[in-house]
Amino acid sequence: MSGARDLGSVELFLFDIDGVFLEGKSSPRLVSGLRILPALRARGLPFRLVTNTSTHPRTLIAQQLCDKGIQVEPEEIHAALEVTVGVAARRYPGGTCHVVGEPGMAEVARQAGLRVVEDAPADVVLLGLTRFADYALLSAAARCLRGGAGLLACHRNRMWVDQGGHNLSCGPWMAALEYATGVRGESFGKPSRTFYEEVRRPLGIPAERTLMTGDDPDSDVGGAQRAGMLGALVLSGKTRRSDLEGSDVQPDWILDEVDDLVELLPPGVG
Repeated sequence: MSGARDLGSVELFLFDIDGVFLEGKSSPRLVSGLRILPALRARGLPFRLVTNTSTHPRTLIAQQLCDKGIQVEPEEIHAALEVTVGVAARRYPGGTCHVVGEPGMAEVARQAGLRVVEDAPADVVLLGLTRFADYALLSAAARCLRGGAGLLACHRNRMWVDQGGHNLSCGPWMAALEYATGVRGESFGKPSRTFYEEVRRPLGIPAERTLMTGDDPDSDVGGAQRAGMLGALVLSGKTRRSDLEGSDVQPDWILDEVDDLVELLPPGVG
């Protein structure tokens, strides 16, 4: 643990999920986190889990966490999937969407009143992580974009990590579609300042009193710091200390795992 000053000035705690609490998509394993959320609840300190996960709705994410002993409600999760689909539903009410993503994304789109189509024409292409992308799916998306569809992505992350190692995330698909069609997409997850502001706004807590903890130096720590917040990096996910050498991002704290935050919290109330 480095940068180990206490957290007395922090009033809101934000946490990434992948690499911090859980690792893996289909059968996630517990990484850490059995202690930190109960400690925050005991002190009356608010928190939110903020995630770029686009494969599952937040109800399922909450269930996965609860199954591993981390008690959290869906309302305590701020997910790029719901944010991105929400933007699409507001811009194209009752419209059509082509989904480059997994079944969970299409399900959330339908629940928001959008009609999922397999090929052009479409009002919007929704882009998330998919482990099942192929030539036909991406070509159909390109046809939609060339036909005038907008491109809305959950995020631009390059990689994610599971038990088998590093895997491509949805950023490469977004870059490919932008290159092929000339359409510039928008992304609504981390490290977007808007994403971080939206999670803070209902709680009324200023940026300088908010701490974001995650395993990605740019998306989690750098994005938070650029939005005026503090950033803590955990080494339990895809990043190693050596990855920070020469980096413009310098975390306020570097932790082996998220439960190390417990020792930095002010004393509890009982």
